[in-house]
Amino acid sequence: MSKWSVVHTVTFLQDAYMIKSYLESAGIETLIPDEFTAQVNNFYTTAIGGVRLMVRTEDLESGVALLKEGGYINPENSVTDEEILIVGADSSTDMTCCPFCGSANIGKRNTPGMAMVILYFLLSALFPIFRSANKCFDCGKIWKFKKIRQ
Repeated sequence: MSKWSVVHTVTFLQDAYMIKSYLESAGIETLIPDEFTAQVNNFYTTAIGGVRLMVRTEDLESGVALLKEGGYINPENSVTDEEILIVGADSSTDMTCCPFCGSANIGKRNTPGMAMVILYFLLSALFPIFRSANKCFDCGKIWKFKKIRQ
């Protein structure tokens, strides 16, 4: 019996089906273990970490190469777990610029908190409970301002 490895994870089941058909057209056998969970309720995919697409371990390298070639995996824009830095701020701090590189090309990054994940799972409802952080699009750093008491 052969072992299976996760080749890609997506948010929506229809994306997993597209990738599955792309890999199977190249002769790589695939498996979607979270298929029925995602069919029951789309919001469960966030709670379980996405819909996993698996290939046989011996086909993993060729599967990743095919996904890069097909544009399903983009190594330059891959999402990684980044550390949120805490930056001290007082009344004179310019919060419209990145404190690390000085760029004004910043934006808000909203991530769901643990309460959001629990609400997704228990109530299958979307509530706007997000934790906000700033992200610089030039240097890639993510931070929060924390007020310093003087």
